[in-house]
Amino acid sequence: MLNEWPTDLQQRISDNPKIGYCFDHWVQGKTWAEAGAINFMLEKIASSPAGVSDECRDYGDVIERFETLDRIWADLGKRGSLPSRQELIPGNFREIGGVLIHIGPGGEPIFSGAGCHRFAMALIMGAPFPAQLGCVHESALDQLPEFRSRPCAPIF
Repeated sequence: MLNEWPTDLQQRISDNPKIGYCFDHWVQGKTWAEAGAINFMLEKIASSPAGVSDECRDYGDVIERFETLDRIWADLGKRGSLPSRQELIPGNFREIGGVLIHIGPGGEPIFSGAGCHRFAMALIMGAPFPAQLGCVHESALDQLPEFRSRPCAPIF
C-alpha cells in the first residue's frame, strides 16, 4: 500500500556504530582510538570505491575530523544547543549535511542515520538541535508544527 511505512529499514540508535563511539568518547571518556572511531573511519575509507568517507581520505583527515567534533562538543557545552548548519556554513540550506529526521506514523521522530555525530551530541547533552526534515508519513502531517518546539530528551 502507498501509505505503509518501511519499518524493515529502521535501526535502533544503540546499534549505530557512530552513535556508539561518540557515547564511548564523550560519556565514558575514551579516546577516539579507544572508542573504535579511528579504525571505523579508516575501514570506511578503505572500503569506499572513491576512497572517501565523511570527506576524509586518510589518517590525517580522520584525526582532523575528530578534533573538529571535539571543538563542536565544547561549543555545545557553552551554548547549550547545536548551531544550525547555516551558522557553520553560510548559504547552507535546510540543514543539508546535518541531522536528518523522518516523521513516522503516529508522529514519532525517526533518525535517518545522517548527521550521526551532531545527533549523538544532542542526545548525550539533552540539547535541542536543528534538523533537516526528511519523509513525513501522511498520518503525521498535522503534528509538524509541534516539532518546531519539541525539546530533545537525553537518552544516556
